[in-house]
Amino acid sequence: MKEIIVYCNSIELLYVEDNEEARQFTMELLSRFFKNIAVCENGLEALEIFKVKDISLIMSDINMPKMDGIEMSKKIRDINQDVPIILLSAHNESSFKDSANHAGVTDYLEKPLNLSRLIELLNSFANQQDMEK
Repeated sequence: MKEIIVYCNSIELLYVEDNEEARQFTMELLSRFFKNIAVCENGLEALEIFKVKDISLIMSDINMPKMDGIEMSKKIRDINQDVPIILLSAHNESSFKDSANHAGVTDYLEKPLNLSRLIELLNSFANQQDMEK
């Protein structure tokens, strides 16, 4: 768990969610891990933030106004092939996962967030970062 905390405190997370209630609930959880979180309400806003900040991890809803999470992921992949992108969704259909895979998404988390699955993903990213050093 220590490696996860060190990892999370050393990076900036971009969190994208248009639903205010879901955003507040998830921010309470994420703020236990991350010190630096940029929060956006849609994919277009997130893309603009990504262009100017040193973002190391993206967690985004799929269905949002202005630009959805799949389209945002495609545009981010045009800029950066390596940043992990996790899409959050209440959907678990294969068509959604196929679209997300084509957009270069790293992984998925179902809503509401499962803490143990989130920790598992963060641990994976922390281990990967250690191996790259």
